[in-house]
Amino acid sequence: MWEEVRIKIKLGEKGQLVVPKVVREHIGLHEKGYAIIEVKENHLEIRPLTKEDIVKEWREIAKKHGGDLSRMKFVYGDRLYEEVF
Repeated sequence: MWEEVRIKIKLGEKGQLVVPKVVREHIGLHEKGYAIIEVKENHLEIRPLTKEDIVKEWREIAKKHGGDLSRMKFVYGDRLYEEVF
């Protein structure tokens, strides 16, 4: 287990950040997967978004709306992510 790791990287021309492969593998980020980026004061926190996370958030949203999201016209996609996060 890593305690603390520092890796110097260079941002791309448009400010894009590439997470090194060794870091992606260690924290569980996968190709075509999803991640959550949280801004905390002056730094970023990145973690993988799992299917279990999505299901949990859907259940919480459903509970908040009386268990019937179809009445709220929720669809899987951008609207879900706006509501969840």
